[in-house]
Amino acid sequence: MSLNTQSSKPKLNSFTDRLQVVIYLAKTGSTFPEREMRSCESYALAFNWDVSLIVVDDAADTTAPDRRPMLQAALQRVRSKHSGAILVPSKSTISPIIGEFDEFSRQVEKAGGFLQVTHR
Repeated sequence: MSLNTQSSKPKLNSFTDRLQVVIYLAKTGSTFPEREMRSCESYALAFNWDVSLIVVDDAADTTAPDRRPMLQAALQRVRSKHSGAILVPSKSTISPIIGEFDEFSRQVEKAGGFLQVTHR
């Protein structure tokens, strides 16, 4: 994928270029979120997107989104143009508080990407 010189958004050069996405998962307790990961992978596959990174966060349910290093690392992938989107299995993966989810979504969009919830 190359960058368009007039814009900071990734530019797809051909049909072979695919959107790179980060899957962000919240680990609750000692259980690995296998089902959620497979769901996000299937979603990406359905849209012909490549998963460039899978992040599993142990602190997702204990701190606000802006204080989670693993979530901020996923956002940094979008900022650096290595990924164009962050996939999450549900809004509550980011935050059960709607305002916090919306704020993080705006940060992703401001970075030039989008936040996609795979389950409604």
